[in-house]
Amino acid sequence: MEIRPLRIKDIDAVRELELRCIREYFAETLENRWEDLPEEWKDRLGASSRSHFKVYLDSGLSFVAEEDGEIVGFIFAQMLHHIFDEENLLWIENMGVHPYFRRNLIGYRLLRECVRAGRAQGATVAHSMIQESNAPSILLHKKIGFFMDRREVALLDLRDPKLNI
Repeated sequence: MEIRPLRIKDIDAVRELELRCIREYFAETLENRWEDLPEEWKDRLGASSRSHFKVYLDSGLSFVAEEDGEIVGFIFAQMLHHIFDEENLLWIENMGVHPYFRRNLIGYRLLRECVRAGRAQGATVAHSMIQESNAPSILLHKKIGFFMDRREVALLDLRDPKLNI
């Protein structure tokens, strides 16, 4: 299993996997069926959409997990500046792992690599949006050291000298 930076050639495989994860999420949370959503709306969903992909590609903070040439996981992040009284905030937009490959530390490795890269680029805080019903994601973020609050945001102080990433 290789964790590596996102590349332009990954767009189709990552898009397919991200939409699979989004459809899975929608099946659990929305009353509407995926098939009933307007195509133009679905085309704009996710960080891998044509209108968003370049931002995450250029950030140097987005990664994929690759196994035998197949993309099996992803994390999309970017640096935001002067947000929440922080000069440099690592914003984790979305992450996902193919269902077959879950529970194999892939999400952990993706998140850890993203946080390491963010800290190396000068981030002092990392934010990651998590649905309060997503217990596996909450546990994953806590394992890295994120603090969860009631706003569905996981926070990680990258200045913490005890942080072991």
